Amino acid sequence: MSFDQAFSFYYTTILDLTSYISYFLFSLGLAIYVWPKEINKKGVFKAVIVFVASYAITIVFSSLLFAIGNAIRGPQFLTSLIFTLSLPLITLAFSFIFFKGRKLHWLIKTLVLISTIVIIEALSKNFGFLIGTVSNNLFFLVVLARSFPFIVFPGVCYLIRRIDINHYRNLSIEMVIIISVLSALLIFAGVYEHSSGIQEIAVNVLLVLLDVVLLFILSFSYYATYKNIEHRHRITNLEVQKTLEDAEKMSIEIDQTNREELEKIRHDIKNQFSYLKVMLQQGQNDEAKKYIDEYLNTSKEVLNSFSCSNNVINSIINLELTKAKIKKIEIDVKVVVPPSLPFKDNDLVSLLTNMIDNAIENYYSEAKETIMVRIIKQNDFIRFIVSNPVNMEKINPRNNLTTTRKAGRGHGYGTKIIKNIANAYNGYVDFNIEDNRFICDAVLNLNVKENQDA
Repeated sequence: MSFDQAFSFYYTTILDLTSYISYFLFSLGLAIYVWPKEINKKGVFKAVIVFVASYAITIVFSSLLFAIGNAIRGPQFLTSLIFTLSLPLITLAFSFIFFKGRKLHWLIKTLVLISTIVIIEALSKNFGFLIGTVSNNLFFLVVLARSFPFIVFPGVCYLIRRIDINHYRNLSIEMVIIISVLSALLIFAGVYEHSSGIQEIAVNVLLVLLDVVLLFILSFSYYATYKNIEHRHRITNLEVQKTLEDAEKMSIEIDQTNREELEKIRHDIKNQFSYLKVMLQQGQNDEAKKYIDEYLNTSKEVLNSFSCSNNVINSIINLELTKAKIKKIEIDVKVVVPPSLPFKDNDLVSLLTNMIDNAIENYYSEAKETIMVRIIKQNDFIRFIVSNPVNMEKINPRNNLTTTRKAGRGHGYGTKIIKNIANAYNGYVDFNIEDNRFICDAVLNLNVKENQDA
């Protein structure tokens, strides 16, 4: 059959009521995905355009692939396989146009939709065969049977639209692997069922049950992935919020302490000037000069509050200084940053608190060395360096991390948070050991602003 003959044959014979219903449900699913969350004329118009355009494109594109498959004059299964590529390819094109966000999130959503439509087409074929065999190919029942599986596609599109994993930036690698493997398995199963041409009722029933189970597991895995990252996001936000509240309380306490110290200083200065006045009145000029020199050379620790140009960093550092003071650990801090940084406050809090908390928790020094904190701007980057002395016997040589961390909830989560934040701002983080000191070096790009809710 030539290309022209196959093209004409498609519209006269292949394009039947089943095709119209199936393509309708397929296009409806795509329209549901772009349906506006808040009803407005522009959003509804866009969804209608997507529906009409995808419906027309599906019919035309399917006819072209059918004609190409027949023009190749290869085995029958190859012709059938080429024809069944129309919906997956249209789905892929749709994902390129309408799926926004990170590459990994895009990949997961695309795999779910493509594997869904592939297995739905296989279910349609098997359903049609089973119902046709049972009903002696009663036209109406066969049409319903072949169209029925496509009802699943709008539901999956709604699921992905309703619980979009792109809301959160960090995916569980385990769930990503599970979804990828399931999608690949469904695609393979769909292709195999199309090419095999199995005509045994028992085998078809088994394949239908297997496809339905796999499709359910895939949808549930996507839902579970969303709930998992949502739960982690909620926990992280609560921890960050608590840290911010603690920092605010600590700042108030530090301010109160500083005011008290200022009052003491003011009172002390008043007494010193009164004493100097008496000495000068008595003509004891040399003694007064000597007294002033001795007073100026006397070092007194006052105003236990850190201050730089950035208020968020001030709050974090002051909180960490207090934590270290409780454990009788000194922290040497030097910060040179702009007053405003393009990072989310939550990310900045998570990064610094985890870096410094890790340093305090794993601090070990017989010589009472200090923890060093350096935050500096280097060209288009901000560099965060936290260094602390450690017990070299407790260092894991495989990853330069300590093995003394307490097991339980949150174990190892701090380093993951640091890595995730660095990656989110096109930076990097390095954990290293140098001169018996553990060094955490994190770099964030000032030109990358994290726009996602995380």
